[in-house]
Amino acid sequence: MNDTPARDRRLEAQKRATELRRQQARLARRRQWLISGGVVVAVLVVAGIITAVVLGGKPSASVASASGTSAGSAQWAAPTDVESGVTAAGLQMLTAEGTALHIHQHLSVTVDGSPVVVPAELGIDVARQRISPIHTHDESGIIHVESPTVQVFTLGQVFDEWQQKLGPGQVGPYRDGTDGQTVTVFVDGKATAGDPRSIELTSHEDIDIVVAKKGTAVTAPPAFAWPAGY
Repeated sequence: MNDTPARDRRLEAQKRATELRRQQARLARRRQWLISGGVVVAVLVVAGIITAVVLGGKPSASVASASGTSAGSAQWAAPTDVESGVTAAGLQMLTAEGTALHIHQHLSVTVDGSPVVVPAELGIDVARQRISPIHTHDESGIIHVESPTVQVFTLGQVFDEWQQKLGPGQVGPYRDGTDGQTVTVFVDGKATAGDPRSIELTSHEDIDIVVAKKGTAVTAPPAFAWPAGY
């Protein structure tokens, strides 16, 4: 009797189980990293305050910036309610990254010449160990699309997860023509008109959104240099 189909099924099941354990281990490591990072920041803040007291002065500006965030960075911070953003994007949280579609894009947002940090862990609920098909792992601006199904994903879904506004002539709180600002979207170095929400996420795509003062010459940032392995 030919037991090849049964053996193949067992091997496939073992492969899926191994992959699931690997993904869960990655999420656990990220969670530990976030906890460790929070402890380090707290220690640095306390040390800075103690130093300031010993020296008889006030905490330095660097201590103040470590213990709090500026209005700009707070505006662009990662949302605390991860799942509501993922739901708004029309997606579901997964227990592990999908493997049917695995592509990456790079996103940058620049306001008056200053880069906005695209947050780490967008689309990742570390506490619940759940992950969206669209997510970030770090602050590099690299968007990861790792889906269990092959389908079209868009830039609008990224901003839904980020819980930031995105539309024709608008990104976050900035609107084209308001307060002397212009909003320009570039895809692979070329200015793009229309609704940026509909931009399809494709492999190694370079998406840049530039907010500038009216009358300022606007050009696309240099092409993103992809690290090895992407």
